[in-house]
Amino acid sequence: MTLEQLRTLSHIVECGSLKLAAESLHKTQPALSMAIKNLEAEYGFQILNRQNYRLSLTQEGTLFYRKAQELLLNASQLHSMGRHLGKGNEPLIRFAYDLASPHTLILNALKQCQRQYPETELHVLCKSRFGALELLQNGQADLAVGPWWPTLHGLGDLDTVAISHFNVLLVASPEVFQPGEVKCSDQLRSQFHLMIEESGLSFDSENLMMMKGLKHWKTQDANTLKQMLLAGLGWGFIPEHMVQDELAQGILVALQPKDMEHTINGEIRLIRRQEKALGPVASMLWESFVTDNEELPKPSK
Repeated sequence: MTLEQLRTLSHIVECGSLKLAAESLHKTQPALSMAIKNLEAEYGFQILNRQNYRLSLTQEGTLFYRKAQELLLNASQLHSMGRHLGKGNEPLIRFAYDLASPHTLILNALKQCQRQYPETELHVLCKSRFGALELLQNGQADLAVGPWWPTLHGLGDLDTVAISHFNVLLVASPEVFQPGEVKCSDQLRSQFHLMIEESGLSFDSENLMMMKGLKHWKTQDANTLKQMLLAGLGWGFIPEHMVQDELAQGILVALQPKDMEHTINGEIRLIRRQEKALGPVASMLWESFVTDNEELPKPSK
């Protein structure tokens, strides 16, 4: 059995006659007929029913044809993958992003990558609190998107491009604090501070929190943090885009004590390590973020 024989069978079934299949393949009818007869002889059963005007599959031939279609599809995909890799395209891209990043921004870029390089496998890693940058530093990600502070330049040689902005708000359930109730930071001490566990990066520490002696509950990701806030387990900082609807509905309230910073905003940057050269697929993904930069939302005041 050869792929050529299976392609011949597929064309005959699709066209319904040897004549039309021969014209489609630019071959003679006897050549196609011989290819199918050799296939039938190899396995010892009739694939095509030749008694009617229009060729049709026998019962055994139908099962054989279905498997042949699967094999032809796999062969086509393998051929496409071979050409893809032969051009130097990466077989795998590991992309990490922080939940503080706007999801629309991320998904639009990934969609472009999927359309242009469907053969490249993409591992998308979603993290919180500088986790995406930590994966990049540890060599577990090829590209990262996340919050950026000037102090991050101390982590090493990184190329970065500002692609958006983030806002992080201090919020709680009205079960914990009513709107306008919190006037000063000392009032927060009566409730638990809900927070995401710090990353392994040296600058990321709960000691950076201005208030000391707080009761903490920690989780590993922002989605769980949101559910904890909604459940009334305490107060905490969370990306604004994750709770916009809940704030509008009054399910969560923004806390604004006058003696502490209750809104944090800054840049979202696309980040890569300088010493690692990007292949064609990663370069395309990088450029897609840069190209879309002009249309990105500005930070709220």
